[in-house]
Amino acid sequence: MKALRWELAQLYLLTVRFSDCHHPCIMPSGAESDHSLPMSPNRLALTICLMLALIFIATVLALLGPNSQWLMELLAAIEQGKREHRLAMLMVYIAAFALLATLTLPVGTLFCLAAGYLFGIVQGFLAALIGALLAAALTFILMRHFGGRRLRAQMDYSRMAPWLRALERDATWYLVLLRIVPVAPYFAVNAAAAVTRIGLLHFIAATAAGLVPITLVYAAVGAGLGSLVEARTMLGPGLLMRPEIGLPLLGLVALIMAGWLARRRLTPPPA
Repeated sequence: MKALRWELAQLYLLTVRFSDCHHPCIMPSGAESDHSLPMSPNRLALTICLMLALIFIATVLALLGPNSQWLMELLAAIEQGKREHRLAMLMVYIAAFALLATLTLPVGTLFCLAAGYLFGIVQGFLAALIGALLAAALTFILMRHFGGRRLRAQMDYSRMAPWLRALERDATWYLVLLRIVPVAPYFAVNAAAAVTRIGLLHFIAATAAGLVPITLVYAAVGAGLGSLVEARTMLGPGLLMRPEIGLPLLGLVALIMAGWLARRRLTPPPA
């Protein structure tokens, strides 16, 4: 049992080190990432527009290309499966989301988009939210049970130490913030909370409050992809003006902007 606990602790520390390298905002105040450069607002806007344009162009090419028949057949098979086994598909989706996210795989965005496309905004949002909450709760329980004091002692001297103290001082605020603006890996936040004195129900409630807006936006974007497929014969600039397509994209841009601002301005509070 001690060996298993130590292996889990080492796995988490590797995750923390990965997040330290890829998320400058969780470094201690005054520290800078060696490989990141500040991005001007104009450069940020250009990057966002380029990303959205590439996504739109890729979607159009996939739908209108000469070899797109296989894609339409696959989508038709998925639609038939939804009609015949909707509840089973929902259960499988939730279980897969919870399991893969618990295993530290970065599947959140993909699964939220897929939920909106497969089940619509409302059901997709609820399914994605349940799957994400199950993953968070499982990670929290496993890390609290197997992490132990040794893991906490090591984290107290890591770059996550300021966030640990912040979570213990104001758990609700920082958990909600780190869900709305995911500047740290989902698994890392769940595991970090587990080695604090936060209660499980408190953790789940704060996590749910933070996940609602971002999950809703991604589910809406996924549902918009479904509308885009249905409107493939009317593709054009005016398609982006349709509320079910344009509004989710605006919400996605807002989340990207919020994440960028958080990376630049959010620093751990002083000890």
